[in-house]
Amino acid sequence: MGTITIEYSSNLYWLGRYVERAYTTLNTFFNYCDISLDKDKNSYKEFLDKLDIEDKYGDYKRFIHGYLYDGADCFTVSSSLRFAHDNALVCRNVIGSEALAYIQLAADAFHASSKEKNPRLSLMPVIDYLLAFWGSIDDKLASGEARTIVKCGKLVERLDLYFRFSYDHKLINSEYEKLCYLLSRVRKGFCNARHLAVLVEVLAIEESYKARLDEVLDSLSRLFEEERAA
Repeated sequence: MGTITIEYSSNLYWLGRYVERAYTTLNTFFNYCDISLDKDKNSYKEFLDKLDIEDKYGDYKRFIHGYLYDGADCFTVSSSLRFAHDNALVCRNVIGSEALAYIQLAADAFHASSKEKNPRLSLMPVIDYLLAFWGSIDDKLASGEARTIVKCGKLVERLDLYFRFSYDHKLINSEYEKLCYLLSRVRKGFCNARHLAVLVEVLAIEESYKARLDEVLDSLSRLFEEERAA
């Protein structure tokens, strides 16, 4: 990866994934939270099912607090922010102190929100800090290669969540096109051609990904897996 070591490449990629996981799942969580509070108290089960997470909460009130703040569970928003911070800390010399600071501010604001009664309102600063992180990456990151790797992680995670929650085909294609543009800017062999071909085939037909969801998610998760000789 040129000046970016293999170790840093992995940390940068997962930094992008975990920041986006916290951001997108928070936004999606709010939608299901509203439905649970106003209409269907069991709608949170659909949210967990789409993420392949077992329902260990029992009711929507325990779900709201547990899914957000249970740091012992690797699937929660709390864990996503912790993993993002861990990767950012390793890459501090690459991404810069400002980008790291925004992750820390997001984590601090997140934990401070745990005592508030209105999750949506108290978590808005977290979303703002995560957006500020991406602004810092775009504006301050000196290495174009490092920026590309972080944003590849971001788009892979976004597509994973968009597939799971059956987002509009046009929106999915828009994010996929962004990913393809980034892939054109990294070294040859960085992306696994076999798994990319699966995405190309599936997305060529509108909504066909729904019938092949498991295959699509598997290829997406292995998109940067080293290709093995036949």
